Amino acid sequence: MPMRILQYGLLLVPAVLYLLMQPLDRDDLYTLYIIIALGLSVCKDFARSRARYMLLILAEMLWSCWLIAVYGPFMLFLSLSILYVYMYRLEGTSRWLMLGAQLVATNIALHWQYTPPQELLPWFASVPTEPKFPFLEETAGRMVGNLILVLTAALSWQGSRMASSRGQLEQVYDELRSKHYELQDARAQLLLFTKQLEGVAQEEERTRISRQLHDDIGHRLIRTKMMSEAALLTLPLDTEQGTEMVKQIRDQLAASMDDMRSTLHKLRSSSYVSEAYALDLLLEEVGRETGVKTSYEVRGSSRELYPSMQIVLYKNAKEALTNALRHGNASRITVEVEFGEREVCMSVSNDGVIKTEQSARAQPEGMQSNRSTEADLGPPGMGLEGMRLRTESIGGRLEIRQAYPYTVTTRLPMMKKADLI
Repeated sequence: MPMRILQYGLLLVPAVLYLLMQPLDRDDLYTLYIIIALGLSVCKDFARSRARYMLLILAEMLWSCWLIAVYGPFMLFLSLSILYVYMYRLEGTSRWLMLGAQLVATNIALHWQYTPPQELLPWFASVPTEPKFPFLEETAGRMVGNLILVLTAALSWQGSRMASSRGQLEQVYDELRSKHYELQDARAQLLLFTKQLEGVAQEEERTRISRQLHDDIGHRLIRTKMMSEAALLTLPLDTEQGTEMVKQIRDQLAASMDDMRSTLHKLRSSSYVSEAYALDLLLEEVGRETGVKTSYEVRGSSRELYPSMQIVLYKNAKEALTNALRHGNASRITVEVEFGEREVCMSVSNDGVIKTEQSARAQPEGMQSNRSTEADLGPPGMGLEGMRLRTESIGGRLEIRQAYPYTVTTRLPMMKKADLI
């Protein structure tokens, strides 16, 4: 729509302005010429074939040049309408051939306007009355006319390129939007399919577990019930045989408990893996079994760790707790976990006396109490050496502080998601 508005505006506005300057006795002929030009412009928009479209463009161009020859250089503004159209609509060499043809025809029309042929003299609206400098006026008119045409052609060509680029961008955008919708549909179908697979897998797992409960544990419990009834009848008569049957019942129940525990482990969620290496549960178990006071503290913003890091921290903490109880006779054990920007640090300290075989070999007797607070990396001994190798296998380091309180520190690097991309 904006293109047609500009096309008809370039045609009608100059025509109406020139009409206001025309004498009244020539308005009818001039109006007829403008109607013909407007009819050619409208017919061109309804052309179905490319050949007919090109012929109508050429006819409108020649008609506009005829108006220039008859009414003067002001009619150049009417010819800008057809120039604007073919610079936008045509592609390749066609537009430049049309531009060349229009420049030639316009120069001929300007030449006829200033020096009309004698045989066409009656057709012209005004005949030059011996201008003082005809050559200079014609030259100036041609220069201005050609400059206007060339500048308009350049602007129209640049506008057509921008419109073409915009059209390509819109086409790419439409394709991307279509692909986005297809991707959303595929994603929805994939999620639905995933849920269906999960449902089928869960149903198969439930069926397998129910079959296992029925076939193994159920049959064993039925057998145990029957043996219990037999034992109740046998004990008063034969104590030895009854006792043997009770032992068999005990074994059957123990086996059933093992099967039940195995089944429950399979039913637990994936978080059970993390709970298996939970430090707070380890300290709680140690305190409950040994009576040692334990404390657990987490500093910084806790983040989810990789399973390998969880295993290293758990095993190092377990080894440090064992050494504190076995060699240091500790009465209080503290575990501190600190989450930093680049590493996670776990410190296990105790208030026991340092009596490890490593410290005994490292220093003479009587000098252990004067140990400095500096860290000793990689101490000897199988337990601590295993902790060090385990820590270094994932890029961490182990530090031992043998001053009071005896502290084992494990430092593991933490990678951010931005560093992994």
